[in-house]
Amino acid sequence: MPAAILALAVLSGCGGNSAPGAPAAEKASATADSQAKRHQIESVRADCMKQKGFTYIAFVPAPHKIGEEERKRDSGDYTAMKKWREKNGYGVFAFYVYPQEYANPMVEPEGGIPEDPNPNNKIQMSFSDTQREAYNGADRTCYQRAVKDATGKKIDSVDDYYEQANARSEQLATRELDGDPRLVELTVSMGNCLKNKGYPIGSTKPSALADRGRLKFEAEKKPLGERIPESMLKKMDMPEGARWEPNLTADQARPYLAREIKDALDDLKCGKDFYPAFTPGQIEVQQRAYQEFGL
Repeated sequence: MPAAILALAVLSGCGGNSAPGAPAAEKASATADSQAKRHQIESVRADCMKQKGFTYIAFVPAPHKIGEEERKRDSGDYTAMKKWREKNGYGVFAFYVYPQEYANPMVEPEGGIPEDPNPNNKIQMSFSDTQREAYNGADRTCYQRAVKDATGKKIDSVDDYYEQANARSEQLATRELDGDPRLVELTVSMGNCLKNKGYPIGSTKPSALADRGRLKFEAEKKPLGERIPESMLKKMDMPEGARWEPNLTADQARPYLAREIKDALDDLKCGKDFYPAFTPGQIEVQQRAYQEFGL
């Protein structure tokens, strides 16, 4: 069977980050608030499922812990960012070249597959297709109710939940970062530098230019995955045209990563002054949006 969609797991990890420049008390308060909303969502979800005759165990993963190197990258530190990009590029195709480090589920981890910490996955594995479909339908309704109770947000699906949170993050970035005169000035300089190196530049808004490289290679990766059959889209609560993650070997992915690394290092060189000014604010905005959605 093709590998499952992995984007949501990545997004979940992002939600636990807080701005490196924020006061410790502020970061602790934001993390505590997000965790409280997650626990509330899971509690309501479990009660709702019980009322519908299904077993669901409230499960909230531990918050993502930020190490010193990641903290430096999040501050826009050139040396830390360069070290990471020299190996990982933007983190798109490195997922396949270094599957152990990225916990790529298509490759068995060294030492064997660890026990799944989420007990609900084990519960679903015991179901027949008919039972699983009924369970997922009930869970979708309960999840919608739980998110509404905890955050006031109306969602259609898990995918929609993350799309709304990301849209809110983009809205805040547009309002608070893209109009900043100093960032706009730095963006123009960075964009001109990239153009001189032969890179096509679309939008010159700070938030758009910061995401240019990653989105470029994400777009290149997407068509490499097989389309999810129509019969499975509804069961998986995925949108029309969704694809599986590409099932690339390390050798197949290396040529893509080599080009990605070159792009990422050129991008960083051109943005040496831009990233320290932009990245802390970008992370603070994303953290605030995800906190609002209980992520």
